[in-house]
Amino acid sequence: MLKSPQAPSYVDILTTLINEVAALSGNIILVLDDYHLIDSSPIDESLSFLLENQPQNFHLIIATRDDPQLSLARLRARGQLTELRAADLRFTSSEAADFLNNVLG
Repeated sequence: MLKSPQAPSYVDILTTLINEVAALSGNIILVLDDYHLIDSSPIDESLSFLLENQPQNFHLIIATRDDPQLSLARLRARGQLTELRAADLRFTSSEAADFLNNVLG
């Protein structure tokens, strides 16, 4: 498909990918790290299409410093989104004290 004289649309490529992943017996996990560095509407559109049509055995993890240009509200409403924010990763004062006491003695 990628070697054809005319470049296929991202929908055609992703539809093929989605069908191939759905045919697999195991789970597929795709991790996109530093997604905040991507500034491309076509990539955001492609990822949105993938999320709207993802098979049951496909899981996407996005690590980013900023909210991606995706329909996060829709994913939240469908129960398809789990978020870890800075507040979730931050130590409490007690946890920080325990960590420092255990590490530094």
